[in-house]
Amino acid sequence: MKGCVATFILGPVLSAMLVGCASQQYSPLGTPAVSTPIGSAPVAEPEIIVLPHEPAPVIGLDNVDGGPPPASVSTNVLPTATAAVFGRGWIPLRAWTDRCALGTPGRIVSGGTTTYRVSTRNGLCVLTIDSRLARWNGMAVWLGFAPQIIRGEPHIHALDAEKTLALLAEIPPAGKTAARTVVLDPGHGGSDAGTRSAHNDMEKTYALDWALRTERLLTNAGWKVFLTRRGDVDVSLTERVAFADRVRADLFISLHFNSTFPQTQPSGIETYCLTPAGMPSTLVRGYADDERALFPNNAFDSSNVQWAFRIHRALLAQTHAHDDGIKRARFMGVLRYQNRPAVLVEGGFLSNDQDAANIQSGAYRESLAQALMDALK
Repeated sequence: MKGCVATFILGPVLSAMLVGCASQQYSPLGTPAVSTPIGSAPVAEPEIIVLPHEPAPVIGLDNVDGGPPPASVSTNVLPTATAAVFGRGWIPLRAWTDRCALGTPGRIVSGGTTTYRVSTRNGLCVLTIDSRLARWNGMAVWLGFAPQIIRGEPHIHALDAEKTLALLAEIPPAGKTAARTVVLDPGHGGSDAGTRSAHNDMEKTYALDWALRTERLLTNAGWKVFLTRRGDVDVSLTERVAFADRVRADLFISLHFNSTFPQTQPSGIETYCLTPAGMPSTLVRGYADDERALFPNNAFDSSNVQWAFRIHRALLAQTHAHDDGIKRARFMGVLRYQNRPAVLVEGGFLSNDQDAANIQSGAYRESLAQALMDALK
């Protein structure tokens, strides 16, 4: 799938490299798919269109500090020419679905809104013209770029096709992954209390309880589990990353609870992974969102979004909380420098009365832990 999308981005340059690339036919999730060579018949390369776009807006608040990079890590920046090529290209939606053997997009116009629905092997994807918010089986997934109508046809951005849509269309069952060692990272700790709830409780306490409950469940399920902290202690962001390196973790999950004080209306669960290079973030929180920046964790873009999808889906199924979506961000230092798939979860808004009351309940925190086990088992 990824190779099919890359063809749209680099055009004929990669075409010769894709001999033997197979389009996947429909098959039940978890069963082998039947492959048919696509090299037997020529496939027309769609035209790549370059359009300007606006920077990511500053939306909402978050309490996770960006933090400095570890001393041994440097931040690479993509050459401007490279970023311009793979960060600005648009491809016809129909050309993408045809190339990857997906269902024909269905168009629905309602109340001035135009949406396109695409059937995939992992469910129904709904894209809305001029909106970055997509829906996958009803679940909120934020894109880097809003789909556009260009020359009368719906287009999606090549980066969204490669880094989000193609990957979510082909998510394998978690049990078939090689990951068996996970680091759970309870946010904050010690002098850093995190945010305070509407009921005057501290985020750091709830985050640790969530991690300990999850550790018990995952250990019983056969995972090797490590915690970045097991008590109310200070642990720097740099040390959290270094700890995951030391224990050779296959997966890193940072656990937090959100806040938008003094606003109390926002609620629900958010799941974050690092923004791919060339794409604007969903949330910037005042961070200089340089789309050319390439961090160590970007090597795991594909696994990041697939784990985020599994985890977010399981959290919603267990808690029935408001769906605030799968999002991308660069300001979270605990994600940027990970050398493994990494996800950060906000388990609810402590600034919201109902969310805070739920999070205060041990039964609710147990359901958050159960959701993580469900996602990883």
